[in-house]
Amino acid sequence: MKAKHLIPNTLFFIAAAALIFSCAEERDEYVRPSYGVMRQEPNPAHPGQNVVLTIEQTEKGNGIAGTTYEWTIKNIVRDATTNRLKDTLLSVHTNYDGYDKQNPTLTFQLPENCAAGSYTVEMEADFSCYIGSVLYDVARASGQLKVQ
Repeated sequence: MKAKHLIPNTLFFIAAAALIFSCAEERDEYVRPSYGVMRQEPNPAHPGQNVVLTIEQTEKGNGIAGTTYEWTIKNIVRDATTNRLKDTLLSVHTNYDGYDKQNPTLTFQLPENCAAGSYTVEMEADFSCYIGSVLYDVARASGQLKVQ
């Protein structure tokens, strides 16, 4: 009777060990995310409205802890002192792996005094890594913000 249970139990433990070790191998490699297009909601937006920008990942990363996304919106408002167009810089800090490797997202309110047009948005991701020999890394993506 014991021999009948020994073979299935042994096979179960071998399969479980193989699964554990295969998962461990996947987690032992650092991977930098790759980015694609930027989505905007609403599109187009109006001055004073809340906007959500999301940059889709074409490949998700691995082995990334703290991530700071620096979003720069080029020439969106005029400087009150110089009357020249200036950039707006916004920062978002997340735990990449801890938040299910989510796409970079920025939610902000458009300035009331921005003009209609298309504005370049640049996103720079600064990663703190915890797997392999890479400690820090950077990735960039860009898109267009449309204001009506």
